[in-house]
Amino acid sequence: MDKLIHTALNSLHSARVRQNVSSQNLANAQVSGYRGDEVGGRFGSIYLTAEGQMESRVFTKKSEPGLFSTKQGELRQTGEQTDLAISGAGYFLVEGDDNQLGMSRRGDFTIASDGTFLNGAGERILDTSLTPITLPPFRKIFVAENGQIYIQPMGAEPGVRQLVNQVALSSGDGLDLVKDIDGLIRPRGGFVREEFNADQNAKLTQGYLETSNVSLFDELVNNVEIQKQYQLNVKLISLAKELDEAGSTLMKLPNS
Repeated sequence: MDKLIHTALNSLHSARVRQNVSSQNLANAQVSGYRGDEVGGRFGSIYLTAEGQMESRVFTKKSEPGLFSTKQGELRQTGEQTDLAISGAGYFLVEGDDNQLGMSRRGDFTIASDGTFLNGAGERILDTSLTPITLPPFRKIFVAENGQIYIQPMGAEPGVRQLVNQVALSSGDGLDLVKDIDGLIRPRGGFVREEFNADQNAKLTQGYLETSNVSLFDELVNNVEIQKQYQLNVKLISLAKELDEAGSTLMKLPNS
């Protein structure tokens, strides 16, 4: 019976991992540009073999962590001049509080009191030299498809535009990207800042935000399936206990 119990326990563990991933996706379903963690395809199989015996026991094997969905989220018009969305493949290059380089699709940008360009998570937006962008005072801001930032300076005539910087973009082509524990996307093994160059092969749209690419319907259905899997394996453990007790009863010697 130990084989049945261990198999059921292993299945319960995989269900718990899937539940954690699904809960994380649901919790971030309203975060701009969020890339959902992937569950499907993350588990492989391990067969226990022995000479002259059938491969009767199968365990699940989790693949390397950090997989995420690259599906395009919906682009919603906001009209805010600091809202930017990437249409198609690509990422913004950002820097967190730990000064580590990362990639993000989050485009709900704001400008701090010192002019620093930030996203909704407080991460600094980088320019093509991988330096945090700081903007001078302005009346209006205009961002081109290639990330170039133009402003109408304070006191300038209407229609006057001044190029002040360029948002760093990366297509991610040729990089083995994974989602890190801080939610940012990085090449497996991390960035080497001195060796990385922004390729600008992404297309920006000003006044729009990309929504999370998490499907609430799919995640809710997935949660129902996980719950059913959990209940089934709990029943299997209970059944194994009953079979074990029945077997022990049969092995007892009759009273004389």
